[in-house]
Amino acid sequence: MSQNLGVPDFNSKLADQTVLLIGGTGGVGIAVAHALIQAGARVFLTSSRQQKLDSVLKLLKDQYPASRDKIDGYVCDLGEEDIEQNIINLFKQTGRPDHIIYLAGDRLPTMPISDFTPEAFAKQSQVRAIGPLLVAKHGVALLEHSPNSSITITSGSIAEKPIAGGWSLLAFIGAGLTGLTRQLAFDLAPIRVNCVAPGVVETDMWDGMGDGKEDFFKGVRAANCLGRVGTFEDVAEAYLYLLKDKHATGTVVHSSGGVFLK
Repeated sequence: MSQNLGVPDFNSKLADQTVLLIGGTGGVGIAVAHALIQAGARVFLTSSRQQKLDSVLKLLKDQYPASRDKIDGYVCDLGEEDIEQNIINLFKQTGRPDHIIYLAGDRLPTMPISDFTPEAFAKQSQVRAIGPLLVAKHGVALLEHSPNSSITITSGSIAEKPIAGGWSLLAFIGAGLTGLTRQLAFDLAPIRVNCVAPGVVETDMWDGMGDGKEDFFKGVRAANCLGRVGTFEDVAEAYLYLLKDKHATGTVVHSSGGVFLK
């Protein structure tokens, strides 16, 4: 305990803080938005598609009518050629957030190493790797330069735990993101920079596997200690922790079912 004899208020740590969720209209992003709204935060979400953004905003505003004025969003397409200008335009609209969470990710870039090309890498790394770098580049000017502010990026357990089936490119990107987290935490201090590295979470990103999806999930359940695939609500807790702990920086938080233990 500190020398302050008052009672700490854990429930309102994020009250009235502004959090920008980039790529926040997917399953994990929506779960994080729910948690933030319930904590009293103001939430901005982005999506590459206006229709998707409008749908999610309506959902959240209908579910939290008392917080309607704390929920907003903007279109920002990170897959376009002019990604940097799109990010600059986004920050012109958001004002000065307290925290930025980068959740954006497109189709899982699985391919055998024999099919690798420089063009494939450039295409598959833009949203997952170039995007976080550009967000840090332009977002840092908007954040208060203190531990009260943070940037949280998203990697995955694939950065440290290999999976059979053409995951080399994503492992390379994921490992780069965990290294980027530590370097940015050093370079941008006292702003905090952290990373969430989920294991396999049941999202629509896996739907492209078709009939092989359930066999893949069966293998995931067998490979981790908890015998289950993660949920949106599980992973959302990791992001909330990193926003709240003002002493956490350069940290990678895993939510992976104990996959590293077997």
